[in-house]
Amino acid sequence: MKFSAKDRMKICESCKHFRTRTRTCGTPLIGNKVGTKRTCGCFMDIKTTLKFAGCPLSKWDGLQITEQEYLEVKELLEITKVRISSLQQEKVKYFSEKYLGLRVNPTSCSPCVAGNLKRLQQIVDEY
Repeated sequence: MKFSAKDRMKICESCKHFRTRTRTCGTPLIGNKVGTKRTCGCFMDIKTTLKFAGCPLSKWDGLQITEQEYLEVKELLEITKVRISSLQQEKVKYFSEKYLGLRVNPTSCSPCVAGNLKRLQQIVDEY
């Protein structure tokens, strides 16, 4: 089941390993050993908003990209090295919002397009 950031945060806040004072999963940055697993030590107000992030104790999972969409993103990055069409810009917007949680506006500004494509490269790098 996929949870929203708000749902994830509620799950974390109800977990016995959640530290209210620091708002972390266990000891900040270090985490704590829990059986054969380990809490992450992450600051949960941030981590719960990251779509790829998951709970190390398996209470919620990150959003996994499908192989088909991975191939689409990879192809999109290849064909937009020189020029980007409005349809390709819409695809960048779609994938950026779905998998990175970013709001991207289609634009013809070269540095903006390059930045959007660079962030989209994260999907390929993390696959």
